[in-house]
Amino acid sequence: MKITFEEIDKKQIEPFEYIAKWSNDPEIKYFIGANLTEGEMPDREPKELLKNAGGNDKHIYLIKDGTKPIGDLSIMIDPPHVKKKEKNTGWISICIGEKEYRGKGVALKAMDFLEEECRKLGMKRIELGVFEYNKRARAFYEKIGYEEFARVKNFVYYEGKWREDIRMEKYL
Repeated sequence: MKITFEEIDKKQIEPFEYIAKWSNDPEIKYFIGANLTEGEMPDREPKELLKNAGGNDKHIYLIKDGTKPIGDLSIMIDPPHVKKKEKNTGWISICIGEKEYRGKGVALKAMDFLEEECRKLGMKRIELGVFEYNKRARAFYEKIGYEEFARVKNFVYYEGKWREDIRMEKYL
C-alpha cells in the first residue's frame, strides 16, 4: 500500500462521485453521515456534495492507494456547529470508503495527516463527532488521544430510535 492524501479541486465532479458512492454505501452510511429525520437516510448525489463543498474554510482530501481513491477526509475551520466555541478549532471527518482498506492502519495514517494539516492551518484544537453506536470509531479516537467532552442528545436517527452524538476533542 502506498497511501497518499490529495486535496480535491472543488470545481471537479469526479472526486464527489467517489464521495457519494461511499456516503451511500449501506454498510457505512449511518456511521459517516447524520440521519437527521426518522426513517431511511436519503442517498447523496455528487452534484449536491459539490455544491456544499464550502469555500476556503473547508478542505477536502481524497485518500489514495497509488492512484486509487479509497476514502476521504475533511477539515472545517471554526465551523458554527462545533460544541465548544474556541477560536482556531478544526472540525474533522474521515471515511475509509473501500471496505478492503478498513482495519489496515489507513485511518491512523489519515488522522496523523489531518492533525498535521490542522497545525499548518493554525488550528490549536480539533473537535469531532462520533455517533454513540459507532463503538469502533470511538475506541480508535480514544486510543489516539481524543477525549469526550460533551454529548448531543437525540441527534441522529438509527435503527428505529434517536441516538446521541459524542463530541470529542484534542488539543494540538
